[in-house]
Amino acid sequence: MSAIGPSSSSGQHALALPFTDLSDGIGSLLALLLSFGLVVVLMPPLIRKMHAGGMVGQDVNKASRTTVAELGGIAALFAFSISLSLVVGLQKLIGNVAEPPFLAAISVFFMASMIGLIDDISGIKQRLKAIVVGFAALPLLLVHLGPEIIDLPFGFSIAFAPGLYLLYWLVFVPIGVTGVANAMNMSAGYKGLESGQIAIVSGSLFALATLRQSADFATLIFAALLGCSLGLYLFNRFPAHVFIGDIGTLGLGAAFAAGAILGHLEFYGLIAIAPAFYEAGATLYFGLSGRNGERKHACRNPVLDPSGRLSPPRGAGRYTLAYLILSHHPMTERNLVRTLLVLYLVSGILAVALGVS
Repeated sequence: MSAIGPSSSSGQHALALPFTDLSDGIGSLLALLLSFGLVVVLMPPLIRKMHAGGMVGQDVNKASRTTVAELGGIAALFAFSISLSLVVGLQKLIGNVAEPPFLAAISVFFMASMIGLIDDISGIKQRLKAIVVGFAALPLLLVHLGPEIIDLPFGFSIAFAPGLYLLYWLVFVPIGVTGVANAMNMSAGYKGLESGQIAIVSGSLFALATLRQSADFATLIFAALLGCSLGLYLFNRFPAHVFIGDIGTLGLGAAFAAGAILGHLEFYGLIAIAPAFYEAGATLYFGLSGRNGERKHACRNPVLDPSGRLSPPRGAGRYTLAYLILSHHPMTERNLVRTLLVLYLVSGILAVALGVS
């Protein structure tokens, strides 16, 4: 389903101006640059405000345990919403565009971010958080862009019969949104990782949507996500001036899932975030065995040797993917993040390769 359509019957006439045509890539580039620029502009005053208000957290991966501003994801929430609204609004004023998919993506981001904000401030149990984030998928039901088909590589697909479309929208879509959002959230914890992984997976699906000539709203959503996550990375990377918080990881992850669902790129989105499956599996396994509290404590207290290399506490080598890597090869936080981001890059390249096959 294309986001660009003919003029409505109300008598409005679209102006055929090339720079307002979302289908030629200019709209995506504008959304990317706007979202990036907005984060860059908004983040410094936000960091100052967080420090002034005492909204700071300790950097547990440094011996000095320095304080870092929290809730940097607020800038991403505004940047994503404003950039999409401006680009789509411009097209709506001058031409004609179907705006519901964009409004749905913004709403998904906003709802998941608000849940993340509550978690950042007061804490939410992991099981409850997994359930409530699923409700952030509700705006997608308002647009339910069909057909209900999950595209697979090499020409295969999974099609839902007309009588089963409710199964897709009421079960698989909420599971997908909360699964991806929480997977991105659980993968966080190191400077530059959460923003970097979102940038890589969003960039991968942006490239795939462009190569496959997917619906314009899919490329715009991923472009806006790529821009705001790159902006976040500038401030979140080592040595880190801000942590993006659950407001950022949950919101960005949910919006990524929304883009994949709206663009019918669900399978390739899962491939792109494959490294996060370890975190999801570990959370489920240790949760069922009643050890998630112990796991959470261990993740907040890594072993730091005098040379700055990290290693997991005794017995915690399987708690997270990062700890699994560190249990075999202790390394500095910067090198650990680079290693993890390379894994996401490989997964993203695989997703693109499968998507164009």
